[in-house]
This record gives sequence, structure tokens and C-alpha cells, in this order.
Amino acid sequence: MSAADPVQKISDWLMEQGLSEGSYDALLAGFCERLNDAGIPVQRSMLAMRTLHPTIDARGFIWQRGRDVDVDNFTTDRGPTEQFLQSPLAHLLENRDMLEIRRILTGPDAVFDFPVLGELREQGITDYVIRKVPFRVASLQGYESGMLISWATDAPGGFTSSCLTALRRLAPRLALVMNNRLLREITLNVLDTYVGHQAGERILSGEISRGSLQDIDAAILFMDLRGFTALSDRSTGAVMAALLNDYFERIVPPVIDRGGEILKYMGDGVLATFSLEHLNDEMVCVTALNAAIEALQNVRTWNEERRAAGDPAMDLDIAVHLGRVQFGNVGAGNRLDFTVIGAAVNEASRIEALCDTLGRHLVVSEKFAGAATRCTERLVSLGRHGLRSVSGDQELFTVEY
Repeated sequence: MSAADPVQKISDWLMEQGLSEGSYDALLAGFCERLNDAGIPVQRSMLAMRTLHPTIDARGFIWQRGRDVDVDNFTTDRGPTEQFLQSPLAHLLENRDMLEIRRILTGPDAVFDFPVLGELREQGITDYVIRKVPFRVASLQGYESGMLISWATDAPGGFTSSCLTALRRLAPRLALVMNNRLLREITLNVLDTYVGHQAGERILSGEISRGSLQDIDAAILFMDLRGFTALSDRSTGAVMAALLNDYFERIVPPVIDRGGEILKYMGDGVLATFSLEHLNDEMVCVTALNAAIEALQNVRTWNEERRAAGDPAMDLDIAVHLGRVQFGNVGAGNRLDFTVIGAAVNEASRIEALCDTLGRHLVVSEKFAGAATRCTERLVSLGRHGLRSVSGDQELFTVEY
């Protein structure tokens, strides 16, 4: 067997991984274990790459022999640390034409021009290599991406020339696999961000034909900020966008954390659902009502802080309803919207419009109240009322919170 055969086996394995799905940490661990089996003594390896996500800027993975892979997500609100700025990784990123840094950590040729190298030497590392493999993800113009991969060995004398040749040969193959998985991750991130997780899964499963609708029985939360129009007339667009984001940060998590789906942002409004597919009506109603109450409590606390500081505030109104909605593709030509339609959505909107008239921030429909048997003692009747464009009156309820 030639010396190149083990390296070719790793290369073939990487190609197989490129055609399959799996986690980054499992891929890095499998890669490093195969390097060691092939006689390339890697004691530690770091892999990092940028991604496209509303809160995560980059992802990092560290493999060490005999340990689980450490995963670190670098969020967009985390600035670069002093440790990062003084690292070989940062130096490689700053110098676009530089593809590799290698440092021998033993003997007369040892160089410790980055603080982390001294730490690695104390851990028994004799040789350190970090390599950059640039690539562009799909057609994201101007989006800097690529893979950074480092290898460290504790072998006496460091990496041999044949080991370095093998690592440099395998790096672009590993990057090709990472590129493929990163593209899928970004696709999922974008879909989750803009259409929601459930809708994103349906789109990726091929449901992109116009008129493709699915009936869903769900609890519906129709939420709207009272006073938005008046406030926007006195403020700039940038100020209102920032203010909306602050309010949504207090409205949306109670829904998401309980397994709900945010289907639509409508200016200052939010449409959310809790599907009845896997739970009975009673449990879904409890969950949906608790989400609505927490959102209202969050906004009330936030408004108290804003008013105490002399800042303008907006109150939140929520209608809670139960019914069947149609979830799917609506639009024209090649421009579709994955949305929810149906009589139940319209009724929820009409109920929310009564919040101001009834002097309540939470109004619950008769149908929801009938299904929410575990919440009966919490519901307070508001009497019977008619809904605009909806035939017949219905009893409406609220909850003291």
C-alpha cells in the first residue's frame, strides 16, 4: 500500500460526507480521527466559518484528542475580544492574500509571536498550522465567507513535510463539504427568519406551487400595538423601526418559547398560531393564553420603564381565537407569499379591533373560551358583541393579569 492511500481514503470519505447531511462537530471529529489513523498526529484542531443568521455571525468548533468537540457561536452583539485580535486567526483574516500561518513551537526555530502559541506550548504542542480556504456561498455578493482550519500536533519535531502536504491537500476538500452544509444552513436560517420554521420546512419539501394550501386547526393570536400611527407621525422611520424591534423583543419570545409560530409581521402587528396537530385543544389553549398574558406583562413592564424615563410608549392589544386556517402559497406569477388566510383569521382581526372599545388589552373569543376548559376560572365575560362583517353576536371574554 502506497503512502498516499490513507490520504486518498480520507479524501473519498470527505466526498461521501459532502453528499450527506450531518453536524459540523461530527464532521470535524471524524476528519481528525481519520487523520490520526492515517499517521498524521493531530492533537488539536479548530474550524471556524462565518454564517448568515440574524443573531449569529460566525461559528467555531474545537476538537481535541479524547474530548468532545467544543462549539462556540459568535453572536452579532459580541465584539471582538482582545484575545481574538491578537490571534493567528485574526491575522489571517486581516491579510486577505495570506492563506497559511505555521509556527514551530520547539527548538531554535520556535516562534511565539501570538499569545495563544505560548499557551499551546504549555499544553505540549510542538507545531501549529492554520490555513484559510476562501469560498463564496452561492450568490451572496460581497459576503465574506470561507473556512479557517488549524491543526496542532504534540509529536516530537512537529509535522513532517509529508503530513503538511496531506493536510494542505485535504483542506479544500473539507472546505467543499463545509460549503455545501453551510449553504443549506443559510437557506434554513433565511427561511426560518422570514417565513417561520414550519413554513420553511414546507417550502424546502417542495410546496412552492401557487394555491398549495393546507388546512390547519390552530389557536390564533392577533396582536397589535395601540398608538403606533400617531407616534410614527411624530418620529422618523429609523426611530420607529428601532422602537418596533424593542417591542417585538418582548412580544415574540413568549410565543416562540412555547412552540408557537410567528406567521406574519404586519407593520406594528403580529399574527401567531399554535397548531392543534399534536396536542388537544385544551392544552393548546392554555399554552396560547399564557403566551398572550406573558407578552402583555412584558409590554406593561417595558411601558412603565419608558414612561418613567419620559419616553413615548405603545400599549399592546391581543385577540385570542380558535379556528381553521389555510396555510400556504398565495400570490402572482413567480412572486408568492407563504401566508395564512381564512375566516378565523378575519374574525381574530375583528375581535382585536374591539379591544379599544371594550377598554381591554386582551379579548378572548367564545370558541376559544369553550375549548379552554382548564382556563374557565380565569376568564371574565365581557358580554355579547357583534363583529364587523361577521354574522351573529358572540360572547367575548378577558383575563385579569
